[in-house]
Amino acid sequence: MKLKVIAASALLMLTANMSFADSDKASGADSIPAMEKTIVIKQRLEVMAINHEKRWVELKDASGFTQKINVGDEARNFNQLAVGDVINVNRSKTIKIKAFDADSIEAGAEAGAVFARTEEGQKPGAAIIGAEVVVVTIAAIDLTNSLVTLEDEEGNLEVLQPEIPSNLKKVKVGDKVAIMFIQSLSIAVDSAK
Repeated sequence: MKLKVIAASALLMLTANMSFADSDKASGADSIPAMEKTIVIKQRLEVMAINHEKRWVELKDASGFTQKINVGDEARNFNQLAVGDVINVNRSKTIKIKAFDADSIEAGAEAGAVFARTEEGQKPGAAIIGAEVVVVTIAAIDLTNSLVTLEDEEGNLEVLQPEIPSNLKKVKVGDKVAIMFIQSLSIAVDSAK
């Protein structure tokens, strides 16, 4: 298990300005930290040159940078791509972190992904979304030195020092911290005008 990634994510929970889910506020559980951050990257790439036989395409981004890219056989409908087409690439990464009472959730990790692509004969396009959830346990809290120790299901420990020590008062030893990573990528082609 990548405890360093878990630790960095949990550090975000303890150091960032916390937001609380409305359902938690309504239930009176507003002392449990939670946060969500999303980064979205959108890119428009123009097809400058293409070789269908050798399966490569040269793309230009908004800054004028060009790059030749080899395209694998799994890219359906590559022969539909033409010079002048615009490829829209959207990427997003989301991290959701929430603390839970000790008995509310079990420690562990789960992951999954879904993939889709355009039908035969259409312009190339695809989308993929993947998610991973990791749950760690708060093994120790040192309020004097502003330290928290997290433990994964394999017994690996990581000691962190949050930038906002008062968040340590919102959790207790034995509480769980759930960290969800969600990544998505979509590619769609607009025909040349």
